[in-house]
Amino acid sequence: MQAWKEYLSGVILLIFLSIRYYPQSLERTLIESLRFLGAVILYGLGFAYLFKWALQQFLRRGLSRDQFLRIALWAGVIMALGESLRHYFYH
Repeated sequence: MQAWKEYLSGVILLIFLSIRYYPQSLERTLIESLRFLGAVILYGLGFAYLFKWALQQFLRRGLSRDQFLRIALWAGVIMALGESLRHYFYH
């Protein structure tokens, strides 16, 4: 029961940073935000999988499911933060 509380802040940040706001179109805002949220989740899972593979290959050590999910979640948050800064300040 307490385990989900550890992920709550990361999930909230991930959703908040995945919002792409387009004032001229609510439909585009929703589509782009959901598309980006899916991309960030896949990026986080891919990064965590590669990290797990590298640990197994080079250190002969694995990751628990909890550690894997934390790495995936926070990798997604870091990517979403970087892309949010690029989206709102570079364009």
